[in-house]
Amino acid sequence: MRATLTEGGGAESIAALSKLAGECNQKMKPKILIVDDDVAITQQLFWTLCDEYEVITANDMSTAIRRAVIYEPPIIVLDLHLPPTLDAPDSGMSVLRYIKGNFSASKVFMTSSAATAEMQRACLEGGAEGFFSKPLDIENLLASVRRTALARSVVAA
Repeated sequence: MRATLTEGGGAESIAALSKLAGECNQKMKPKILIVDDDVAITQQLFWTLCDEYEVITANDMSTAIRRAVIYEPPIIVLDLHLPPTLDAPDSGMSVLRYIKGNFSASKVFMTSSAATAEMQRACLEGGAEGFFSKPLDIENLLASVRRTALARSVVAA
């Protein structure tokens, strides 16, 4: 559909623009933020998800928080171990707390290659939607992301 604005176009032009805006919103992909210090993982997830989602990536704590603030993604896949504290889960847990404190509707899926059952429980108690051990089972992660996106679109409709 093409809308043309003319001087004094009035209600017809506004109606055409409203319809066009509605069509654009229906075609917009849901946003997803992928946060992992391993560039290979962010690239793999980017290419796996980019047909269905607007994928944003970050490789450290400060970039993750900055991109969450700018883009407000409804879905986030977040690694537990991020710079500047790769040897401890502090950075990932800090990002999780920030996201849930400021964007409580965002659904966060945590990932880690070295998380204990206690740490997984702490993530879930901190508001994470799910936890995935590395190496990632991409199909399982993708199914969870799709279910979450579908549930959000049903609620929004």
